[in-house]
Amino acid sequence: LNNFHHAIIVPGHAIYIGGPSLDGLESDENWVLEPFQRGGQVQTFVRHIQKAIELAKGDADAIIVFSGGQTRAAAGPRSEGQSYWEIAQLILKDDTLKNRMIVEDYARDSHENLLFSLCRFNEMTGQYPSAVTVVGFEFKKKRFYDMHLASIRYPEDQFKYVGIDPPFDPVSATERMTGEANNSLSLFQKDLYGCHSPLNQKRIDRNPFRRRHPYRITCPALTELISYCPADNRIFSGLLPW
Repeated sequence: LNNFHHAIIVPGHAIYIGGPSLDGLESDENWVLEPFQRGGQVQTFVRHIQKAIELAKGDADAIIVFSGGQTRAAAGPRSEGQSYWEIAQLILKDDTLKNRMIVEDYARDSHENLLFSLCRFNEMTGQYPSAVTVVGFEFKKKRFYDMHLASIRYPEDQFKYVGIDPPFDPVSATERMTGEANNSLSLFQKDLYGCHSPLNQKRIDRNPFRRRHPYRITCPALTELISYCPADNRIFSGLLPW
């Protein structure tokens, strides 16, 4: 996979535990979900996967990275990234594209989805991507542009965010934006690297099997950034591979 330069990243949000069939793919019962994710979000998870496939079919230079760790004890040692990859295998008819899909299965939040996926891309291709597309919720777009992209200093002109939201009614959409502002945006504004409480505690809670990623070793160019945890929320100023 050393001739690819575009990373299409799909952050995971839940874990599919259904069978190897398209039947029941969009049924809540076949997913391990948080209560607020029931009643419509599952269909949007599938739309994210389908959109990534569509984008990859249109770009022979792209690799899809399904990102997300073993975040739910009720799912057992099964990752968000792996379950998304398995769904993509069910959807796809194109065997060639199946070879352009990889899994990142340690990320515990959206910051790690982005950073760890860049590392995973490097593990598989021997280089860092010169273009990145994230496919996720539209209401998280600001978080990626204003927080995550800035924190790792990835060039904005090489980044694109494709947002797809569930079909919220106006009240639900308003509640979702308010929740994003209060529970994520404001927290990452104060803690860009998610390494202090309460964001760090969320990472601990989303790692019930106490796994440790290998990326400080496998991606030495990112070791300092991955370990970076400033007390003053200052943006990392060290050397980066992009």
